Amino acid sequence: MKTAYIYPGLNGLLRPKDRIRYLPLPEVQARFKQAEAALAAQTGVIVDLNELLSRSTEEIYSIDNISLAAVAICSIQCGVGDRLKATHPAPEWLMGCSLGDLARAVFAEAYSFEDAVVNHVKFTRDIGGINKIGKNIGVSTPAGTAFTPEDRAWFEEIKVDVSNFSPRFLNIGGRFEELALIEERAKTSGWKTMTILEYPAHSRYILPYVDKVKREVLNVKTHAPKTKIFSSFSAKPITEADEIRQEFILSITQTIHWDLAVTKLVRDHGITHFVNMGPCSSLTALMKDIAVTVETTEAYEILGL
Repeated sequence: MKTAYIYPGLNGLLRPKDRIRYLPLPEVQARFKQAEAALAAQTGVIVDLNELLSRSTEEIYSIDNISLAAVAICSIQCGVGDRLKATHPAPEWLMGCSLGDLARAVFAEAYSFEDAVVNHVKFTRDIGGINKIGKNIGVSTPAGTAFTPEDRAWFEEIKVDVSNFSPRFLNIGGRFEELALIEERAKTSGWKTMTILEYPAHSRYILPYVDKVKREVLNVKTHAPKTKIFSSFSAKPITEADEIRQEFILSITQTIHWDLAVTKLVRDHGITHFVNMGPCSSLTALMKDIAVTVETTEAYEILGL
């Protein structure tokens, strides 16, 4: 059995049960303490991550707290990885989904945990205003159907940016006016829509904001990964430290090709088993709509939580 660990993104804390599932792990609590200490020392930010996760979804995902929500997710994923490293054989591959790339890089020893959380908070603090131009939504077709070539051509025509997660689920970043057109079309097409992030992640519209911090991002210290990494942006392996660094920019500005990346890991690299590193199970749910034969297990099932 060839295994790959997969790491969800910033939607990881949307459900209350996902926020608390991994909190009993000592390794998660240790990562929380490490993150809190690093943020206090290097950014002046004081946070109690356990207390943050006790708040409402709206508070956790408010523009003021979103970077700390990201720190909590990364800390949980790294704590889960710490436990699995100590108790289970190493995976063949690692693949993150957007924010999940941070914990993926930490597991591979390509990026230090403290750098991951501190730099994320520093960089996101410097891109204020991104919530005023648009947002990021999920759009799904009814079960048993898929988006058509005509649908995809229309998305391109109205200038939104589409991340492909499965034939029937898309993540779309764009400006408010174009997203309103999608929500209107959804009413007649039977699509379901939901807001995922209150800013246009994975779209061209966030580039001017990210350019402000690009120089700082490209100065972070990275190393060649010790565990093989597969990119969900390029759908290719990543082997060099500079590629890790470049993906910190890609992780917020570029579209994701999740279905293609999963397919390539299975078809070209022989993966037969994915372990979802949490906190949420969204990536597991997508697997049934991707044309691969593979087993997917939640990390909490392996760890007996």
